[in-house]
Amino acid sequence: MNKVSSQEIERVARIYNQNKDASAALGISLRYFARLCRHYGIETPYARRRRRLQDARVGV
Repeated sequence: MNKVSSQEIERVARIYNQNKDASAALGISLRYFARLCRHYGIETPYARRRRRLQDARVGV
């Protein structure tokens, strides 16, 4: 199994709009992608979408 670098994870987390698409691009499972993001402190596409929706509601 190939190791995935933190730079690769960060890049696909920025590019893709869904965790499913990002994990598929890396060739890893959705759960493993989420774990790696949590481990490296990277915001997932899902978390980014939720944050933006919350910011829009608050008006920030």
